[in-house]
Amino acid sequence: MESPSAPAFRGIAPWLGLLLAVFLLTLWIPPTTAQFSIVSINAAEGQDVILHTRNRPPSCAGFIWYRGEKRDYYHFIASVAWRVRRYRTGPEYSGRETANLEGSLIIRKVTLKDTGTYTVIAVLQNSLREIGCGQLNVYRPVSVPKLLASNTTVTENEDAVVMTCYTDESSTNWLFNAKILWFKERMKLSEDHRTLTIDPVRREDAGNYQCKVSNPVSSTESAPVELDVNLGPQRPTRNWSSEPDTPYQYAFPFPFSCRISTQPAFLWFWMMVAMLLTLTKEMHTPTLRVETLGSLCELGFASGERLMWNQIILRTIRVRGPVSVPTLLASNTTVTENEDAVVMTCYTDESSTNWLFNAKSLWLKERMKLSEDHRTLTIDPVKREDAGNYQCKVSNPVSSTESAPVELDVK
Repeated sequence: MESPSAPAFRGIAPWLGLLLAVFLLTLWIPPTTAQFSIVSINAAEGQDVILHTRNRPPSCAGFIWYRGEKRDYYHFIASVAWRVRRYRTGPEYSGRETANLEGSLIIRKVTLKDTGTYTVIAVLQNSLREIGCGQLNVYRPVSVPKLLASNTTVTENEDAVVMTCYTDESSTNWLFNAKILWFKERMKLSEDHRTLTIDPVRREDAGNYQCKVSNPVSSTESAPVELDVNLGPQRPTRNWSSEPDTPYQYAFPFPFSCRISTQPAFLWFWMMVAMLLTLTKEMHTPTLRVETLGSLCELGFASGERLMWNQIILRTIRVRGPVSVPTLLASNTTVTENEDAVVMTCYTDESSTNWLFNAKSLWLKERMKLSEDHRTLTIDPVKREDAGNYQCKVSNPVSSTESAPVELDVK
């Protein structure tokens, strides 16, 4: 293949004269509705590329290709003509370019230096011409970015995390669990999109994060970084097998459980008044006994990895045994009507005390007074209708019992 030089253009007819005319003439074909042009393309370094033309005019005699927008000899790549079947190359020819009669330019194994504007002249009959331009952009395949986090184990609503994507690419996107990350108000991106800040972190942020970088010809993702969110003590969800206020009798196992979301797993401290009952990872109570543990049941838990304690009262439970029989004593059991008074006292530890008269509920009269705890009954003065058998009845939510009767004799 002959390389063109200034002298080589002399004496070659007839098509070379046509080429010379192309260089010299300034005559343009009136523009058509569809503009003749080169189809711009993006390519990866090392690929073979074909620069196609669009809206090519009919009856083309040949094509002349240039590198850049200038159409002079120094930017000349190659030319091809129909009639003489001659092929010419110029200073911008590298040995990798081939122009064909279909109006395309083939460039093999493109490099970054091939990026730029290309110009083609379609040579028509009567020394007329049409000029088209287009862009070739060559990119290297993107390198795998590196994603680093300021911390990968954080506590919900307490900590923040900053993730940085290290890359030279200008286009950076973020993935969460292999899907596009939907940004929340707590999330902020740096101006170049390479740094993601989450402040504060919440449980729904736990998962795998990646940054994805791309250019027009390739894309790739970083290795995932897993964010682990520790959940602080939350108010638990309680599952009761009975009504919340139902008491439990002596030595009866408590039929309720507790559900709570924690990460990492918490140790459960079942407490009775400040006394450690058991240390377990289970979320159910052991059997509680009244004579060894007292009356109040509390639940607390703490992380096994952090010195973190938050006591939560799930429920205050009174563990009840059967009530003990109370003792009823009177200041006097034989009294004189309208002269004497009598004071009866019910000795018990139970908080609920009622009074019976002749095995029926006592109707209090104006002459009768009860102490604030209802354990003392005063009758002043005594009348004959007050004569009879008195008892005090004590109870708790699971049992009740009466004292032995005390007979009051009124004279």
